Order: sequence, then C-alpha cells, then structure tokens
Amino acid sequence: MKFSRIVLAIVSIALALTANATTLEAVKKTLSAKFSNSKIHDVRPAPVDGLYEVTLSGAQVIYFSPANNALLFGEIYDLEGQSLTAEAIARANRLRLEDLPYDQALVLGPENGIPIIEFTDPDCPYCLRYDEFIRDSKVPVKRVIFFMTSIHPQTAPAKAQHILCSEDKAAAFDDIYLRRSQPTATCETGAAQLEVHANVSSQWRVQGTPTLILDGSPVTGFRKEVISNYLATKTKES
Repeated sequence: MKFSRIVLAIVSIALALTANATTLEAVKKTLSAKFSNSKIHDVRPAPVDGLYEVTLSGAQVIYFSPANNALLFGEIYDLEGQSLTAEAIARANRLRLEDLPYDQALVLGPENGIPIIEFTDPDCPYCLRYDEFIRDSKVPVKRVIFFMTSIHPQTAPAKAQHILCSEDKAAAFDDIYLRRSQPTATCETGAAQLEVHANVSSQWRVQGTPTLILDGSPVTGFRKEVISNYLATKTKES
C-alpha cells in the first residue's frame, strides 16, 4: 500500500507539471498571436492566482487572465506596499543586460570593479557631478558607458565622438568631462558607435541623463544615496 501511495503521488505531480506546462504553452500561443509586433520574452504564473505575468520587449510587464481572456496593465502591490511588478521588471532587465552591445560601449575603470552601466551626456551638469562622485569613490567601479547626445544635439555629439575616436579614450574622457576641452577628433567608427548608443538608449527608454542601470534597475538622475547603497551592498556581496 505504501508503494502504491508513492507511485500515485509521483504520477499526480507529473500530471500537475504537465498540465501547468500545457497551460503555459497555450497562454504563450494565444498571446503570440495577439502581440505579433512585440516579442514575448517570458510568461510565468503571476503572484496572483489565475493570472500570468507576461514580459514584452523593453521589459514591459503586463498580466493575462485566461479565464476572462483579459489583459491587465498596471502594477501589483503586496499588503506591505511592495511593488511585485517592479521586481518582475528588474528581473526582465537583468536578462536584457546579456544583450547589450558591450563591445560598442566605452569601458572605464578596473575589470573587476563593481559594474555600473551609464547613459551620459558630456553637456549634462548632473552627469559631471556623477562623474566627480565616481572618481572620488573608494569602491572600484567598472563604468560601462553609452553616450546619449540627443538632449544637446548641437554640442554633445562632437564631444562624445572625440572621446570614442581618440587613441587614449580614458584621457580624452578626462579632457571633456574634467577639463572641458574642445573636441577635435572625428572618425567614422565613432559616429557609428554613437548610432549604436542612441539605439540602446531608445531600447531602454532613457529619457534623461545620467541614467544608471544598477543590477538591472534603471535609476534616472544623480541620486547619490541610491548609488552609495548599491556600491555598499555589492561590496558586502563580493
């Protein structure tokens, strides 16, 4: 009898897993047909019974109710006021980090430093304040930089291109950000890189600078306390 109960339990678990997989596949199929112009990156059960969490392109998270054949747009909060949707978006963004064109970015700082992805503008005052803060940090930071020059289109592109086209890019960055030197270097490669940077900024829906990606979560503006807490947490983890 004991052996029979064990076999029955195993069969029940297997059937439950199969049913769940079938449901997930059915949901994916249904939504793929409706969102033909937007890639579905992930579908999983939502924190609320009966709903599915759907991650679309750009880390957009929506919810789907198969029982009502309805889509829900908005955030889900727990009773403590914690946004469960924000956690889903951060998780989606961490996956998106794998697709970033790192070979097209400007990388400064030690390879083993704490990584921060930066969207910056050479003519942005708060970007300069952030740059000064990072330089003074006692925690080593690996800066992965993408230039967003559309806010100051008359002057910023030339400065960013000067940095990307210089043989010593770190020194050129210092010239522009610290010494406010006038740009002189130009090249086709640098211009092409700026186009890639603009596309990345658009994909991540960057609206202002500086925008930092900290563990997959975008942080807009020079938020000193948030950055300090992130660096402190990462230092403890390492």
